[in-house]
Amino acid sequence: MSKGVRLGALALSATLAAPFGVRAEGPVDLASAFERAFSGSEACVVLRDVAPGAGAAVSDPQTCARRLPPCATLEVPATVIALDRGVTPDANAPVKRNPPQEGDPPEGVNLRDASRKQVGWVFEEVARRIGPEAFTRALAAMRYGDVEANGRPLERIDRDADGQGLSLSPIEQVDFLARLKRGELPTSAESQARAAEVLATERIGDATISWKSGACDGVAWSVGWVDRAQRSVIFAAAMTGQQRSTEEASERMKRLMSDLALIPPPQPK
Repeated sequence: MSKGVRLGALALSATLAAPFGVRAEGPVDLASAFERAFSGSEACVVLRDVAPGAGAAVSDPQTCARRLPPCATLEVPATVIALDRGVTPDANAPVKRNPPQEGDPPEGVNLRDASRKQVGWVFEEVARRIGPEAFTRALAAMRYGDVEANGRPLERIDRDADGQGLSLSPIEQVDFLARLKRGELPTSAESQARAAEVLATERIGDATISWKSGACDGVAWSVGWVDRAQRSVIFAAAMTGQQRSTEEASERMKRLMSDLALIPPPQPK
């Protein structure tokens, strides 16, 4: 990914920060915030207001349109589908692997804990119960990444041994999450609301960040939304490179959001 920044939807960067004021050193646009937060990395950031029809601010239009493995962020639509189809009655119901493997907790693991603690086998089990054909059709109905162009049923959450699997771009991530946040996916409203509640949350002053992260195949994602002052902004950050981690992507994303006044600035230690 390019280290340079070409800003798409320039006016939006100012609009994003407008309701929350500006930093003491003056307003910061997305280009400046991106350079500060993601300096020295190969990365892409996309931001958009959750409102229907809102444009997206992107760090680089070409880079952010590049499709990448979704890694564990694929667990978000998997949770929606599982709840919608009754694979598990709710996000707190335990899921047990079939057949069980050594080390599996006998009581199982629920979707909420599996998502927040990165227990990947739970979602592999959920995908198995849904079935490859049904899982693929449900993702296609959600317009999730390149699932229709992929040309074969999705057998698992992780990519196949040959490296083949679903891909989507940071721009597509943000579009999907905005529709989830608004309750516009082709599933029940309850399944979408419950899936949104599964995301890990972090309270920073008067802002709340809802997160999902994942890393695989040289990609680290940090995606979700930030709620502040009765407004929601959807975000997706993707970093590439073998040494990148979800922790790094999330910390850099928080710095960018702070610079844009989407969250309060860090408190001095």
